[in-house]
Amino acid sequence: MLSTCRAFALAATLIATLGAAAAPKPTSLCDGGLLAILNRPTIGFSTCAVAPHHFVGEFGIQNTVDAAGSNLSLGQGFVRYGLGHGFEADINAPNVIAGSTVPFAGLQDLGIGLKWQFLDRPTLGGAFDLLQSFPTARAGVSLGAPSTTLNLDLATALGPRAGLGMTLAAIDSSGFGSRGRRRYMAFQPSMALTDLLTPRLQVYLEGVALSRTAPDAPGAFTLDGGFQYAATPRLELDIEGAQSTSAGIHSHYFGLGFGIAV
Repeated sequence: MLSTCRAFALAATLIATLGAAAAPKPTSLCDGGLLAILNRPTIGFSTCAVAPHHFVGEFGIQNTVDAAGSNLSLGQGFVRYGLGHGFEADINAPNVIAGSTVPFAGLQDLGIGLKWQFLDRPTLGGAFDLLQSFPTARAGVSLGAPSTTLNLDLATALGPRAGLGMTLAAIDSSGFGSRGRRRYMAFQPSMALTDLLTPRLQVYLEGVALSRTAPDAPGAFTLDGGFQYAATPRLELDIEGAQSTSAGIHSHYFGLGFGIAV
């Protein structure tokens, strides 16, 4: 009887050992699929480049309310294509904005971008994003001049379920100040904490600081959070909400969106 028990114990140990050896180990933070690859719904960007010769599309709708009124942002399109060797090309469009805080409804400026993922390890990730927008929209909706953003994206795993991501953004933009339209530089660091509640459901909380909102305007701080759900390996759904403060004035927004891989 003792020999039989020992045989069963040895067999169980052997099966467990073989199972552990056969279980795939993550080789990258990006192994989490769309939950890891998508930029949205956070303000900061993912470190993950799209796989070579594949498309990923990110789209959504967002309603922002402040003391001046409300506006609706519809589309929020960001289309990404994997070029290979950690590079991807991006198109930032289309997005329509309408509401009481803008003169009239209209399609916003078109943008293009390039991502380079320079670090891709099981617990660490790093990337640069270069984003360039052009004044393609009509007056009243357009920024009126080109805008350039350079991001440094960093991420690390905090155990098997949680992760921490950071984006340090430098923005060269244009806006109206006391001396009319002029260019200005702004810095926007953000940090997001994510946690997998289930293999398909992820929750996040993010803090974002913006040094300037216009040439002579103060900065802003935003606290946002939400949920991402991987409905299928190629489709992600998300919901987001945020509270923002600038010069003591509060605003908030609520949004829905999705990401799709092709």
